[in-house]
Amino acid sequence: MTRLVSLVALGLAACGSSNNKQSDAAKQSDAAAQSVTSVTCPASPAATITTADGVNAYSPTTATIQQGQVVKFVMASTHNVAPTPSNSDKGLSIGFGQTGCLMFTRTGTFDFECTAHGFTGSVTVQ
Repeated sequence: MTRLVSLVALGLAACGSSNNKQSDAAKQSDAAAQSVTSVTCPASPAATITTADGVNAYSPTTATIQQGQVVKFVMASTHNVAPTPSNSDKGLSIGFGQTGCLMFTRTGTFDFECTAHGFTGSVTVQ
């Protein structure tokens, strides 16, 4: 009986360590996939996108930058920036009424939206 309990405990310990390895691998994969990161705003960002209370649009609605450049987002209290469902990069996020700068480290088009009002914008990285 003691041997059976020891084998069961050993089996459970092995399962627990296996799950942790998968979890760590998934975290590393998510980090590698993220290509938009929050940074300290430089004196001269490559582009600035703003909103205003009572106006349901980003201004401008699109920006084109080079890989590694920074976009400054200035959101009014009623607007935010969130990745659209088709863009899974969680780094593309600025809160309601917040100002923040995001660096884009991969080429492509990054679509975003105001979750409260549904208007959209995009950053194209060349």
